[in-house]
Amino acid sequence: MKSVKSILKTYNKPKIKNIKKLKFLHVRNQNVYNITAPFKYEDKIYIIGRVENQKDDTSILKFFRKVNSNFVPEDTFQKFELEDPSLVRIGDSYVLSGVETKPLKNKLRWRTVFYKGKNLRKLTKFTIGPWGMKDIRLIELDEGKIGVFTRPQGKKGRRGRIGYFEISSLKELKPRKISNAPILKDLFSRGEWGGVNDLLILRSGKIGVLGHIARFSKDKNKFYYPMVFAFDPKTHKTSTIKLIGRRAELPEGDSKTPDLYNVIFPGGIIRRKGNLAQFYVGVADTESYEITIADPFKYYEKNDKQIFG
Repeated sequence: MKSVKSILKTYNKPKIKNIKKLKFLHVRNQNVYNITAPFKYEDKIYIIGRVENQKDDTSILKFFRKVNSNFVPEDTFQKFELEDPSLVRIGDSYVLSGVETKPLKNKLRWRTVFYKGKNLRKLTKFTIGPWGMKDIRLIELDEGKIGVFTRPQGKKGRRGRIGYFEISSLKELKPRKISNAPILKDLFSRGEWGGVNDLLILRSGKIGVLGHIARFSKDKNKFYYPMVFAFDPKTHKTSTIKLIGRRAELPEGDSKTPDLYNVIFPGGIIRRKGNLAQFYVGVADTESYEITIADPFKYYEKNDKQIFG
């Protein structure tokens, strides 16, 4: 495993084709960040974002509809008192997840909550993750299996590591199973942490992972880097991590607090024609961007035999 510092020594700045700050209308005195990738539903384009009041930090998940080049709130969808959304299709159902927070003895605890439904306007809560775990992500595999990536902390996960297991039905997605997922080896150095944000199936049959890797600076500021790697669900082997961006490559902007200025939290990625990909990020817990780069997963598809044997 390599530390972030060692990865940065050989970091090749991606060829950024375009950087676009996303504009959300009718959200006065609110910030929208940690967004999903855009998706099509009923012939319209939507995005889900974490909407946070600037005065009291209260967060909800809200659907936005794309109008021209902007996004406007779509009030025909439910709102959820959650943070950091994820949306995935499993079978004929949509699965929406987000992070629920609750105070406990002057501290804050959190867990992931899952909703599902065939209609995005009628989603029903069906399960929860264990307390202390964010960034639980699902992907539909062959033969009806579902891959589940976890992110335990504490004794098992330190500041945050990635686990993986498989289920045959959403009914099997239970807190105990999530807690017991085996940890993927050789991803993060001690003192650093990371998690999974979005998943897709590569042409090789492996799983392409969009995630984040993070560290503290000497003065206790947080640095989050969007990254990708490939994962073999049969052997549980992982490729090396590739960083796909840094805060310094984005325009200067606001930050919720000074220690969060260098946080880039990726929410989703879409592969495009012409060897391009667009990934969507929340920046500094304040803003949202669409970033177009050369498709980072092409490397893993071209070098699949060398990486996994």
